[in-house]
This record gives sequence, structure tokens and C-alpha cells, in this order.
Amino acid sequence: MSDDEGQFAEGGAQVGSLTYPMQAGALKKGGYICINGRPCKVIDLSVSKTGKHGHAKVSIVALDIFTGNKMEDQAPSTHNVEVPFVKTATYSVLDIQEDREDPSKPAHLSLMDDEGETRDNLDMPPNAELAGQIKEQFDAGKDVLVVVVSAMGIDQIFSFKNAAER
Repeated sequence: MSDDEGQFAEGGAQVGSLTYPMQAGALKKGGYICINGRPCKVIDLSVSKTGKHGHAKVSIVALDIFTGNKMEDQAPSTHNVEVPFVKTATYSVLDIQEDREDPSKPAHLSLMDDEGETRDNLDMPPNAELAGQIKEQFDAGKDVLVVVVSAMGIDQIFSFKNAAER
């Protein structure tokens, strides 16, 4: 046995644990797919007829779930494509800390889940309007819940709601 047996390529080891394979023909609108290493939500699928080599092609149009960029891909319907594990969680906002040294950086959030576990590693969302609404509600003394979407090692706040509206 060689010393490198069982070792994975550096980039592939990380991506492999964040995705799972699925036949391109089994994808559905509203599902997820990795295109160019980015997690995307499928918005349109079309299947072409079987060609002379026996494979129908699936044309996929998807939106990056974090940036909203439109991406396209094609794959034979019987071949596997990578699908990201996408997880959604709701957290209560405990505190919002502004960056005193550089006010242009996004504020950090202290969050708590339903089990009482805290996390302090999330910033305000890049969407300035959403960030402003969260801060406004929190500063008004309301209990604010944020919805965090996690995929491919990226966590981002997507929306918020008042705990009273739960």
C-alpha cells in the first residue's frame, strides 16, 4: 500500500462532504444543483430528445442562492450532477455589535437557536434594506427571528420576522 492511498484531492474532499450526487434527469424545478461550485436553485429545466449516442440532455437554468446570479448548465439525463445540502434554521437575535474600527463593515450578530445554543459568527446580510429592517426592529425592542440558509460552507441571513408573528 502506498502512503497516499485513501487520500482525496484537496479541493474535492471539501466539496464532496457538502454535496451529494443525483441523476440530472431526476432534478426538479425548485430543487438545488451545484453549477461552477456554487449552490443554485433550479428555476427551469428542459429535456432534449435522445441523440444519436443515446443520451437525452437536460438544460438547467438556476439562480445562485446567495448572490441571485443566473447560471446555466447542460448534462446528459443519466449522468450524475452535484446537489448541495441546503439547511434552513431560525435563530433569535440576542445582540447586534457594530464594528467600531471600521463602520463600513457589516455588523456582527449574536444568535440563539431553539435549543439555547448560541452562535456569534454571522454578519448582517449583504442586502442593505434587509439589514436595516433587522436593526430597526431590534432597536425598537422587538424579539427578532432571522432565517439562516446554509449551503456549501456558507451561512447567510435570508429573512427575518418578529417573534410575536411566529
